[in-house]
Formats: sequence, C-alpha cells, structure tokens
Amino acid sequence: MVEKGSDSSSEKGGVPGTPSTQSLGSRNFIRNSKKMQSWYSMLSPTYKQRNEDFRKLFSKLPEAERLIVDYSCALQREILLQGRLYLSENWICFYSNIFRWETAISIQLKEVTCLKKEKTAKLIPNAIQICTESEKHFFTSFGARDRCFLLIFRLWQNALL
Repeated sequence: MVEKGSDSSSEKGGVPGTPSTQSLGSRNFIRNSKKMQSWYSMLSPTYKQRNEDFRKLFSKLPEAERLIVDYSCALQREILLQGRLYLSENWICFYSNIFRWETAISIQLKEVTCLKKEKTAKLIPNAIQICTESEKHFFTSFGARDRCFLLIFRLWQNALL
C-alpha cells in the first residue's frame, strides 16, 4: 500500500519507504564540493586574483609591473603590522590593513642599499631587513624566510644590472 505523497521506492528499485540514496548522495557531494571550492578559493587565491589585488593596492606602479610572488609577513613598527609582502620585477611592496589602519610601502629595488637576514628577539631567525638611503624596514614572521630572502636578493641583483 502506497500512501498519497510518499515516495514509492519500488518504482525506482530501492528499499520501500526510503529515498534514493544514490541521488541524495550525489547531490550532497556536489553541494559539498561547491562549498569546498569556495572555501579553498578564499584560503588559496589564484595568481590572477593576487595580481589583481596587487594592481589595486599599488595602482601608482608602472602598468607593465607584474606580481612575481607574495608572502605573508609582518612589518615591525611601534607594533607588528601583519600583512603581505609583494615582489615584482622592480619593486618590493608591503600592504597591511588592521582594523582599517592601512599601511602601504613601495620600495624600488634600485633604491635598496642593504639587504640582511635578521633575527627576531635576537633568537628567532625569521626576519629580513631592507635598507634604502633614507629608511630601514624590518619584516618579520616569515614562514619561509630563506626562500623569500633569496628571491629578493636575486631580484635586487637583476634590477641593479
């Protein structure tokens, strides 16, 4: 006996009284994969998205300037300003936005006079100091300081040639 409005599984070849698990499972999988894609894109933006962010944040840079890589780090000032260090062919840029207190720094590689690996609190080797004739910038909290330093150094060499 089939009641009006109930799902008759005998027509679909399943167990009577239960909805088709195959169709529900695939719908849930599609829904979950869309959620995972949206979370993944938020956590790991593509190069195109990062390059667009770089262009918006540093609009005064030459149009031909393209982002090579960006790193999460912090700029040491009165407080640590957590943000991102953007590296392009001719520029080192840093951007931080903490509670709408924005900090943006652009350093042309040709202006860099000194580049040093440094330690935080004289103990932790996770900082880079970048000096120009007029300023010193101390970047810390790198996940991969040595890799970042090597890339900055190579870009600096190329810019000076």
